[in-house]
Amino acid sequence: MMARRSGKAKQSDGVVDPKSSRRVIPRLTTRERQVLNLVANGYTSRQIGEKLGISPRTAETHRVNIGRRLGIRNVAQMVRYAIENDLSPAPKRSPR
Repeated sequence: MMARRSGKAKQSDGVVDPKSSRRVIPRLTTRERQVLNLVANGYTSRQIGEKLGISPRTAETHRVNIGRRLGIRNVAQMVRYAIENDLSPAPKRSPR
């Protein structure tokens, strides 16, 4: 008997391309990148909406979509992802 696969494929936060040994980052839309950047800099959905001229609900929808695409479940993971992938202008810590 063959196991059935669900219609949704689970996406991870990055896959290593065996040919180049680089991480392949899931594609985000320009707006999703903007929202991710603002989330990483501490903005709420309401503040994101005001800054980008969209409703807070639309900003929240973008956040949910980013989470689904990247396999992220909370804001802390979203911030970490943005910093690790240079998607946020947040300053990097200097080595000690």
